[in-house]
Amino acid sequence: MSIPDRDKVEPQDVDDLELTLSREERKRAERRLMRKVDFIITPLLGVTFGLQYYDKAALGSAAAFGILQDLDLAVTRNGKTNTTRYATAVAAFYYGYIAAVLPMALVFARFNLRYTAAIVVVLWGVVAMLTVVVRDYVGLTVQRVFLGLLESGVSPCFVAITALWYKPREQAVRMGYWYSFCGIFSMFSGAINYGLGSAGGPSAWKNIYYFCGAVTIFWGLVLAVCLPSSPLEPGRLFKAEEAALLRRRFEENPFARDRRPFVAAQAKEALLDYKTYIYVLIAALLYLCNGAVTGFGAIIIKSMGYSGVNSVALTIPGGAVTAVTIWLFCWLADKYGNRTLWFSASCVPVIVGAITIWAAPWHPTAGPLIGYYLVAAFGAPYVLLLALASANTAGSTKKAVTNGAIFVGYNIGNIAAAYTVRTEEAAIRYRSTWITIIASQVASCALMLLLRVVWQRENHRRAGAITPPSDDEDKIIQRLEEYEDLTDRQIPSFRYTL
Repeated sequence: MSIPDRDKVEPQDVDDLELTLSREERKRAERRLMRKVDFIITPLLGVTFGLQYYDKAALGSAAAFGILQDLDLAVTRNGKTNTTRYATAVAAFYYGYIAAVLPMALVFARFNLRYTAAIVVVLWGVVAMLTVVVRDYVGLTVQRVFLGLLESGVSPCFVAITALWYKPREQAVRMGYWYSFCGIFSMFSGAINYGLGSAGGPSAWKNIYYFCGAVTIFWGLVLAVCLPSSPLEPGRLFKAEEAALLRRRFEENPFARDRRPFVAAQAKEALLDYKTYIYVLIAALLYLCNGAVTGFGAIIIKSMGYSGVNSVALTIPGGAVTAVTIWLFCWLADKYGNRTLWFSASCVPVIVGAITIWAAPWHPTAGPLIGYYLVAAFGAPYVLLLALASANTAGSTKKAVTNGAIFVGYNIGNIAAAYTVRTEEAAIRYRSTWITIIASQVASCALMLLLRVVWQRENHRRAGAITPPSDDEDKIIQRLEEYEDLTDRQIPSFRYTL
């Protein structure tokens, strides 16, 4: 077979491919191709997402190496230390994120994902490094707002990239791959920050931000060079035959669309769809856990009787739990279906962990640490939420607005999470924190089961309302749905993933 060697494959090349390959040959070729796509795309997205986690976790590590004192983030009165300023600095990131996440989602839906992502990553690396020039609490708060503005585009961008390269049934496990890098980076960042902080210097915490900013800037340049633009423009990393097969897969996935214009009617539909607000609420509830794990993780572990330096090192296993539980539950959802049920199952370790850490005696033993590590499993249900929302939303603008709304919920949860950990409750083992986490996880499970019932009823209604078309009509309908930018409400044949 001879296909023109070019970055952007033409429709005629796809027709040639169909004539050349049998069905079984195409399946084998597609499996090989997707392994290659995974090998190229997953590390690029995963490392970027891990770096996003790292610069947020850096503040938690810096708290153990003097930033609280240097920037007046902790105030001691009458022998009691109040960390409200620190909590506000943690939350400031998410205020910036909320302000920019919807505009960023629309920007990534409209412009080239590769170069836009690279520019954003380089800029956020610069802002992260500028933490070292901050002199007080107000300056840190402002700096973190700008950091949130820039990083708000990462998650919507990656959901869009995943939808471009993978079909709906393939997306959950792929989102799990790149999201699990939060856990992987949590392990490595704990060890790296331990070393950087232990290196000493007048302000040891600055070493962490020099490293974090430099690595992020470098990685943004890597994205500009290595990240393929889209399945329609895969670049020189893919052979001509592979590029033709990528185009065919793209055309068979009607909900993967490259750079569509903004459609006001779709944005309105997303904002009037009650499911959007359920997604937002679930995301907010899930991320009420994050204050205890990321922003205040080292502080909580230190309250168990460990030294400040050791408390940073002891956060490392929590990252492993995050990564493993994301891989496990995404694999189970991909293999056995019923993502909504696996979502509820993935909340169980978090609930068990919160109960354990609350009930166990607090001293340097395994009990409370095991509970803390189990709470770190909250990333798994969030990834399944992203996958379900992506698979069950059609229309480029509607998908972008829905994804942006979910990330607003994510940030609302993170802002609230920063204030659920009250250092004055250390003597009673942060009781309010664990009660909040248990209640939020139970509520998120209930909401997801409600969505399952709604989707089941809608699927049954659509199945009964549609008269099966003739073969010729079916072909016409399929072609229209592939090339028209329609929403899930506008496509009668659309079925919601359970």
